[in-house]
Amino acid sequence: MEQNLAEFCRILPKLELHAHLNGSLSNQTIKELHKTSGKPSTEDNDHWKSWEKITNQIEGHSLEECFQLFNITQSLTSHPAAVFKATQDVIQEFANDGVIYLELRSTPREVPGVMSKLEYIKTIAEAILNSSCQGILVKLIVSLDRRQGKQVAEENLDLVLNVRHQYPDIIVGTDLSGDPNKGNIDDYLPVLERARSLGLKLAVHCAEIPNQEEVMKILQLKPERLGHATCIHPEFGGSETLWIKLLQWEIPVEICLTSNVRCKTVPSYAAHHLERVIASKHPMTLATDDKGVFNTTLSQEYRIAAECFSLSKEDLYDLSLASVEYAFCTELEKMKMKDMFSHWKKRYLSL
Repeated sequence: MEQNLAEFCRILPKLELHAHLNGSLSNQTIKELHKTSGKPSTEDNDHWKSWEKITNQIEGHSLEECFQLFNITQSLTSHPAAVFKATQDVIQEFANDGVIYLELRSTPREVPGVMSKLEYIKTIAEAILNSSCQGILVKLIVSLDRRQGKQVAEENLDLVLNVRHQYPDIIVGTDLSGDPNKGNIDDYLPVLERARSLGLKLAVHCAEIPNQEEVMKILQLKPERLGHATCIHPEFGGSETLWIKLLQWEIPVEICLTSNVRCKTVPSYAAHHLERVIASKHPMTLATDDKGVFNTTLSQEYRIAAECFSLSKEDLYDLSLASVEYAFCTELEKMKMKDMFSHWKKRYLSL
């Protein structure tokens, strides 16, 4: 039975709406980037040992350790060729896992003398545009890192707006992410408002840690989607007021089960806030967050959700199909995906 469920989750058409590029690099890609990095072998070995040590911790790891892993992957995607390869590898791996629509997100990065922020974003967009991977539609969300300050956020948004006209079908949104312990949300709300006013969709990391005042401000912004939304329900460090507002405004939530468990923002899968989201029939989508860092796949996230919260195969199908409505793509692209789901249902589900 378990193997049947795992296989069903693998072949089920799925949408990945919360995937950080550098956090999604697989062990294979990490190894290949090490070989071509040109760094001394001892440094490569130290990086690889650090990566293996943290990712293989069964008991999970802290948010601080997660950001250490990002530092490792970013040290390897420090020039356009590496960024291009990393992007195409990640797209292929998601496609192999049955993902038909993928939104990658990443913060503009500069490596002095090697790569500008503009080159970084254009390289990702070009890798998406020139991907030979069939059966998957890919978009790009450009992230603003709350650790970098308001001025950098403004500069990064200007960069996005300047390059977006070259890739209007690829660059679709803006995300606010980074260490939730850093930065003041008040600095970023005007930046996000400007992004929206200029046609970019908003996906905002929200309530990864308890912070009721900040969460209310983000909810009032009414972004198109919320990342995590862990500490909104009163049983998870939020409040009844916040929970009611979330339900009232029907803001879809990106649920990252393994990410939350591994980062210890929830105690276990069984004690995850997804249970409250399901019970309330609130709009939601399952996501990996960082499939490389957390050693997971979207298929695995679907299987875990089914096993922990008694979801049937029909429930999983409905959940995945509903994700189409929350995607930052065109209505025509949504129609095509819905048709794909309909054909798949006739072939694989006897309802």
